[in-house]
Amino acid sequence: MKTRYKIAIAVVLFITVSAAFSNKQDDTGYRRYLLQMLDKKGIEGKPGVLLTALGQPENYDFAFFDRYLQQIFNAAFPPALKLIILADKGVVLMDPNNMNAAAEFKPTKLIDCFGHEANEEGEPYVDLPREWMPPRDKGASGYFLWKEHKNGYIDLVEKVSIKILVTYYGIMPGKKIPYMQQHRAIFADLESMLKTEFPGVPMRWGLAMYPETIEAAVNELIEKEKVKTIVVVDFFHVYSALEEFNGLFPEIKDAVAERAKIIYAPFPGAYESYRKAYVAMAQDEIAQLPKQNRKLIVLTRHGFPDLAGDPYPVIAKTFYVNLKNEIETAIAGNNVHVVYADTDFAGEKDDKNKKKLASFEALEMGLADGYDNIVFILVDFLSENTDTIFAMRLETFEKLNFKYSGQVPYPDFSQPYRTELQSGKTKITVAGTPVGDRYRPYISRGILDAAATVLRGKEWPLLLLEEHKKKEGMF
Repeated sequence: MKTRYKIAIAVVLFITVSAAFSNKQDDTGYRRYLLQMLDKKGIEGKPGVLLTALGQPENYDFAFFDRYLQQIFNAAFPPALKLIILADKGVVLMDPNNMNAAAEFKPTKLIDCFGHEANEEGEPYVDLPREWMPPRDKGASGYFLWKEHKNGYIDLVEKVSIKILVTYYGIMPGKKIPYMQQHRAIFADLESMLKTEFPGVPMRWGLAMYPETIEAAVNELIEKEKVKTIVVVDFFHVYSALEEFNGLFPEIKDAVAERAKIIYAPFPGAYESYRKAYVAMAQDEIAQLPKQNRKLIVLTRHGFPDLAGDPYPVIAKTFYVNLKNEIETAIAGNNVHVVYADTDFAGEKDDKNKKKLASFEALEMGLADGYDNIVFILVDFLSENTDTIFAMRLETFEKLNFKYSGQVPYPDFSQPYRTELQSGKTKITVAGTPVGDRYRPYISRGILDAAATVLRGKEWPLLLLEEHKKKEGMF
């Protein structure tokens, strides 16, 4: 699979082979999160709402990818292993006109992870002494290394980032990713709804991979708005130790510095109002198809690495089990089968125990079973991003030789990004993510409901759900 094109490539490559060395996730933050439900005091003084999101930049920014990958590495690997894997041996250089070279060649141009063609002294990289670094894996690409200067960045992160710059951003309309445009629409929705339903409750937002925005938002709530309790809602359907409990939430706590009380709201995926966005997408897709057609809906997840001690797989059932039940109920009687599949951390290579269905496997099985329609709905995302536009499609449809010829055909960022393919008699559709006026209001309402639970002092929704029926087979 073309995981070399994935932002989290290093995780896919290394977590599997290094599972025995992985750190066990500290569950202190998770337990504190759950204990909030026992807090009878609730809101103290004037409340304010802090909305947070990962923050994938509209224009390429190496700082984002550097911070994001390092967060994953720090969670996955113990110090001894980091010294080996996360080395800085020099400046990684690649030719944007020959990104997939596996053997050494004479480059016409070389760029670094910032997209620069020359060093700080103005010397073109292509004129500097360099060493060819052959690929570690079959089918992967090599790169050049300027060893005379160490820039303080992990070589592997630099290589992946250059690929993202050239092969992702480089072929998008305007060289832009729609993540932030689509998130700003949600922020605007929530600001409007808060003013209507909770007049006098101020709102700010910040981005997890840009800590300065978190600090600025917190300072405005405390110093300008005179807030005494900050209600935090992160834009992830389900929280994890990797992203929130051991990453974002401690960062927010440091920014607040005991100047206000913090309540981390229930995660949005626990609310039916939030899940309704994906239910509506499924309904809309099925409504377009002949009733007699045999249809397969693949609820496509990003996938989650096997990190010991992370509560995500347990608490995610609240989202996944309920969502599947709600979709099956909404489209009952339309000759539809519904399954979950993961883009990453699944398949024979990454899932030795064969517990997970990979999205490319779901496609293969659906084609082999002769479905008339296969519809992929990307349920782990609330906006379009590099994962949805590139990784999911490139990895899932590799055997169909899917690739972008020139610019990605996504002219309207206010709508979900759709792809339609044909394989034999089977029509394949990627419905995208729940953006735009049709679906976004459900996402916004679900996020507001999470904050409202705390603001109103209501009982929290069920966060832990036992799945009683074990699925032995997907088809």
